[in-house]
Amino acid sequence: MGPIRGETLQDSGRRDIPSLTGLRGVAALWVVFFHMADNAPIPVIRFGYMGVDIFFILSGFVLSYVYARKFTIRDFRSYSNFIQARIARIYPLHLVTLFTLGVIVLCAPEHFMRYPTPEQRWGIGSFFASIFLIQNWAHWLPTCWNTPSWSLSAEFFAYLIFPVFLGVTQRWQGTKIPLMFAFGSLLLFQLFMRTKGINGGNVTGTPGMLRMVFEFACGCLLYRAISNGLQPLPLVADLVAVGLLLASFLIEGADFLALPAFAVIVLLAAQDRNLIACCLSVAPIVFLGEISYSVYLVHWIILQLWKWLWAGTPLNALDEIAWGGGFLAVVLLVATVTFQFVEQPARRWGRRLSLVRAERQAKVS
Repeated sequence: MGPIRGETLQDSGRRDIPSLTGLRGVAALWVVFFHMADNAPIPVIRFGYMGVDIFFILSGFVLSYVYARKFTIRDFRSYSNFIQARIARIYPLHLVTLFTLGVIVLCAPEHFMRYPTPEQRWGIGSFFASIFLIQNWAHWLPTCWNTPSWSLSAEFFAYLIFPVFLGVTQRWQGTKIPLMFAFGSLLLFQLFMRTKGINGGNVTGTPGMLRMVFEFACGCLLYRAISNGLQPLPLVADLVAVGLLLASFLIEGADFLALPAFAVIVLLAAQDRNLIACCLSVAPIVFLGEISYSVYLVHWIILQLWKWLWAGTPLNALDEIAWGGGFLAVVLLVATVTFQFVEQPARRWGRRLSLVRAERQAKVS
């Protein structure tokens, strides 16, 4: 459950915040729609890649919320425990999806060799880079193999230097300075993009790493503002967030306005006492958030299989609706299965390892 009414986030301990979970689910589904209908003229679908921006901001916020106090000692033990927990969280499903895709490519090479630069996308070097989640760092095609995992590669780098993020973002007192730096980091990212002549935000590789760094830092700073006692945002904040999103969708070249909108939405969801938080806390949305990591990693693979099965079949309007509906149903079904049988056991395994390690450390000390 989220923080109790009248209780600040810093007083609420490590309680789950359903609205943040729901926001993760919405972001994942948005990315699915983007990949499913990437040529759709509908602005909301066309900008679905922005779901990744929500992930980056949200990750910085949530990891700070969970781990900021644990890193106050800044010893290697707390860092190694953190890395172990993150590996247990992300790696099992990542490896399952990657090796599954490897088998599929071997079984249908004639279909997958049609992709641009197949030697880079499906090469053995990029496969091993994907195993170690370094495919977005340098040299390899960032979107090789399971395309969405490029963002996982970028975020894995954030995990490795997480103490640096905390050292930079969790030092500020009050609420104004963290908020100023949070929104300033988004502005700096946009300025960098413009100086490099990049007009869209759907970037991977080196620009994608900077995308992650600035947005992850924004999330960390948003948490700092709330932990320093930021008061609940007024109703007008909901309207501002919605207005910025609509402007980013409808005004040509104004897509950059979506990033501050996402930051405001994260604040609203975290404070858990407003209209946006209520909408994100609806049970089906929260469940979608629970399986969002599975949805994100399995959907692109299923989409390739779906296209392969329907290749050469003429589709009318009703057929396209059935095509899309069937695809979404399969994605949600498979994601639910992988959540139950891969993610959940991996989390329990990670918790058991942490307990065993804590017991050993207690005996040594």
